[in-house]
Amino acid sequence: MPLNVCLIGSMRNYDHILNLAKDLQDAGHRVSVPVDLSERGYSDRTKMKAEFMKNMFESIRSCDSILVVNDIDRGGYSGYIGPNTFLQLGLGFSLGKTLYCLENWDKRLPYNEELEAMNIRQLDIKLPH
Repeated sequence: MPLNVCLIGSMRNYDHILNLAKDLQDAGHRVSVPVDLSERGYSDRTKMKAEFMKNMFESIRSCDSILVVNDIDRGGYSGYIGPNTFLQLGLGFSLGKTLYCLENWDKRLPYNEELEAMNIRQLDIKLPH
């Protein structure tokens, strides 16, 4: 049965997210990905982030599940989940979406308890980078 999944994660891993999306689409799944707004010439970074979040929230509402692409370390954390990804997971959780991550997140993250409360399932797969 094909998935209807929204991929989320750090925009620093955007190329990796797009590659994973292509692989999933090639396998017959419906996939939503973040839209990179950095090249649209925003003079106000806050407005750019607000538009990014609104776009992602619409994608999350229309999917069945969310996959956090967190298999690349960042900032000294393995399985990094940043603030925007955390916010998107919270929305997915409140909407009753099934939540997945590629790797377990670092338990030192300040919102570890909240992540654990969302019952995020780790996929048992390794993907090429």
